[in-house]
Amino acid sequence: MKFVERVSKEVMIIDGSMGALLQGEGLPAGYAPDLWNLEKPDVIVNVHKRYVDAGAQIVITNTFGACVPRLEEYGRHGDLKAINRAAVENARRGADGRALVAGGMGPSGRLVFPVGDLAFEDAITIFRQQASALVEAGTDILIIETMFDLMEMKAAIIACNEVRKNTPLIASMTYAAGGVTDTGTGPEAAAVVMEGLGVDVIGVNCSTGPAEMLEVVGRIAEVSSLPIMVEPNAGLPTIKGGITSYLASMDEIASYSEKFVELGANIIGGCCGTRPEYIQKISALVKGKPVLARRGRGGVGISSRSSALWIGEGKPFVKIGEKINPTGRKKFAQSVKDGDTDLILLEARKQEEAGASALDVNVGVPLTDEPKMMAKAVTALQNVTRLPLVIDSSNNNALATGLSVYAGRALVNSVNAEAEKMEAILPLIKRMGAAVIALTAGEDVPESAQKRFEYAKRILDRALALGLRREDIVFDCLSVVVSAMQEGAAQTLITIRRIREELGCATTVGLSNTSFGLPDRQAINNGFLAMCMAEGLDAAIVNPYDEWIHKTSSAASLFTRRDVGCKRYMEEAGKWVQSVSEPQSKIIAPSASAGGESPVKHHPIFNAVVEGEKDSVMALVKTALAGGEKPMDIFFNHLTPAIRRVGDLFAERKKFIPHLVASADTMKKAMEILEPLLAAERKGKNAGTIIFATVKGDVHDIGKNVCCIMLQNYGYKVVDLGRNVPLDDILRSAEENNADILALSALMTTTMIQMPLVVEEVKKRNLPYRIMVGGAVVTKSFAQEIGADGYGRDVSEIPALAEKLMKAMAK
Repeated sequence: MKFVERVSKEVMIIDGSMGALLQGEGLPAGYAPDLWNLEKPDVIVNVHKRYVDAGAQIVITNTFGACVPRLEEYGRHGDLKAINRAAVENARRGADGRALVAGGMGPSGRLVFPVGDLAFEDAITIFRQQASALVEAGTDILIIETMFDLMEMKAAIIACNEVRKNTPLIASMTYAAGGVTDTGTGPEAAAVVMEGLGVDVIGVNCSTGPAEMLEVVGRIAEVSSLPIMVEPNAGLPTIKGGITSYLASMDEIASYSEKFVELGANIIGGCCGTRPEYIQKISALVKGKPVLARRGRGGVGISSRSSALWIGEGKPFVKIGEKINPTGRKKFAQSVKDGDTDLILLEARKQEEAGASALDVNVGVPLTDEPKMMAKAVTALQNVTRLPLVIDSSNNNALATGLSVYAGRALVNSVNAEAEKMEAILPLIKRMGAAVIALTAGEDVPESAQKRFEYAKRILDRALALGLRREDIVFDCLSVVVSAMQEGAAQTLITIRRIREELGCATTVGLSNTSFGLPDRQAINNGFLAMCMAEGLDAAIVNPYDEWIHKTSSAASLFTRRDVGCKRYMEEAGKWVQSVSEPQSKIIAPSASAGGESPVKHHPIFNAVVEGEKDSVMALVKTALAGGEKPMDIFFNHLTPAIRRVGDLFAERKKFIPHLVASADTMKKAMEILEPLLAAERKGKNAGTIIFATVKGDVHDIGKNVCCIMLQNYGYKVVDLGRNVPLDDILRSAEENNADILALSALMTTTMIQMPLVVEEVKKRNLPYRIMVGGAVVTKSFAQEIGADGYGRDVSEIPALAEKLMKAMAK
C-alpha cells in the first residue's frame, strides 16, 4: 500500500529527536549534526535503528540544516549532495526495510522577503538544491519541518514540487503560544496555502508541548481533509547549568497521542526532547488505529498571512472591496505613479472597517512600472490588513511579482478563455499555489449564458489538465451594463446557476458594472445582488462603503443556506445603526490595523512607525523639524515610544515579526534624517564600546537594531555584528575593538542556549568583558542562571543597564 493511501486509513508513527541522541553521542555544541552523515555514519545509522526498533514507521534523515546557507557556516556547502545522499543511505540502513525514509529539510537560516532580504526565487533555489539531492538519493518521502514563516514554507514547497515528481510531501509549521507562528500565521491560513500548493500531509512540530498543540491540530482538522502529522516537543524547554532539558514524561507525551488521533491526526511522533522510549510508548497506544474521516471546509480557500476565508456554496458571502483601483481617480492614480502607497493603505483600512471580506488590488497606471508597484503595494498592505488580497492586473509580470511577495494564498484577477491567456496565467497559478478568477469570456464578451458557459468549460478543462482543481477557480459570470445589454444582464443569472449546478465551481461578479450610466445605482446594484445570490452567487467585487451591500448580502444569506440559525445576520445587524456610507471629507477611522493598533491615537510619527509606513515617515520627520522640534525630542518622544509599543504588541501576540520588520525599517528611514543631527549633538563623546549581536542560529534582529540606535544616542560606540553570529566572531570583534560590553539578543527558545556558551567562554578565558542579554524569550531568571552581568527587558532599560555595567567595571 502506497504511503498516501496508507496514512489516509491508519495511524502511522514517525521518529523523535535526532539532536538529543547525537548530543549523547558527543556532538559538540554548535557543530553541524548534518556533517556526521559523512564523518560518523554508524552513529547516525544506530539512531535510526533505535527509533525503528521502538516502532517508528517513518524515519527522518539527519539533514535538517543540509542546505547551502547553513552548510556555508562550516565551509561545507560544496558537500551538499554528498551529505544528503549519505543521510538517505544512513536512514535506509537503519530502517533495514522496516520503515520509510523521509528526506528532512529545515529553515534556510535566512528570512525571505518581505520579512528578510532573501528574494523569493533565491529561496526556491536554495530548497530546490537540497530537495533534488534527497530525491536523487532515493528518499521515499520529502518532509519540510519547523517553518515559522509562511513565505519560506511556500518557497520550500514550490522547490519540492519542481523536483519531487511522485514523491509524497509533508509540510510542517511550528506554532508558538496562542496557536500562531512568530510571523503571525494561524493554522487555517497555513492549511489553505499548503493545500493550494498540493502537499500530501500538513504537519505541526516543535516549539511547544503536546497540550498547546491540541488546539492547532483541531483547527487544521476542521478546515482541511488532508492527513495531519503531529510532532510535539517533550514539553517546553528549561535551561539549568547551561543544559537544555524537557520536563514532560514519556507517559504524559504518549497520553496526548490518543487525543491527537481523536482530533483527526494521521501521523504521530516527537520533536525536541523525545527519544526512542517516547516513540515506543506512542506506538503501543496508537499505531495502526483507524483515522478519523474528515471532509474539510470545501470551496475555494484564500488567505492572508494571518487569516483565511472560503468561497463556495453554503459559505459566508464574500465581499471583495473594489476601491484600491486608480481607474477614474486622478489623485489616486498620481499617487500610484509617484510610487506612494499612502492612499492604498488608507483605502485598505477603510474597506476593512467597512466590512469587506477581501481586497482587490489594482495599480495599473499608464507609463508606470506596474510589476514593481504591485510588489510594493502588496508588501505594504500585508502590514496593515488581515484581509486576503485579490491581485488584479492584465499585466502577467505584475501578477507574478505580486504573488512572489505575498505570504498568503492570493486570488488572482484574472484569466479568460483565450488560449494565450490561459497558457500564461494557469501555469503561474499552479506553481504559486494561488486561486484564480476566470472570466466567462474569450475572444469576445458574450451576451448569452450558453456562450459564457462554454468559455467556462474551456477554462476548467484546461485548468484540470494542468493539475489545478475546481477548488482553485472562481468564475466571473460577467456583470454587464444593464442599460446597454438588458438581456445580457439577465443571462448572468442563468450563467451563475449553470456553473454552480453543472461544473460545481464557485462564482463571482463585478457588481458595480451593471448600474453604470443609470441614476440611483445603489438600488440597481443591490437588487441585482439579491437576484444573483438567489441563483447561487458566492462572492462579488463591491463598493464596501455602500451600507445596503452589507444589508442585502446578509439578508439574502438567510435564504441561501449561508447563515444557519441567522447568527451572522444578528451579529451584523447591530453594526447598521450608524451608516458606513462612503465618506467625502471625513474618512472612516479603523478600530484596529493588522497589528491590532489604531493609527489615530498618537503623533503622526508614532503612528507611522507602529504601522510600518516607511513611505510617509521621512516627510513627517522633516515637518516636525521644520516646526521646531529638536532631533533628540523626536527620537525620545515619538520614535522610542513607538518602537516600544510595537514590542508590547508583539508580546501580546497582536503584532508579529513582519510587523516588527516593517516598523524597524520605518524607524531606520526616520533615523537617516536624524542621525547626522544627533551625531553633531554628541560631539564625538564615547561612553564605552559595546559589541552587539544576535546569537548563532537566530535570524531576528529588530530589537537589536533599535537598541543599537538607542545606545549610540547615549554616546556609546556600538559595533553591530548583525544576526546569526557565531561565538568566535563575537569574541574576535570584542578583541579587535577593545570592547567593554558584549550585548547578546535572541528571539527564539531554540537559540537562547547560545548565550550561556558565550558567558562560559568569556569566564573560561578570563576575558574583561561584561555581558548583558535580552530578547523576547529571555528572562531575568535565565540571565542570572547563565551568569550574565545584566538583563534588559526592553529598549528603554538598555542605556541605564549599560551605564551600570560601565560603572561596575570602573571600580
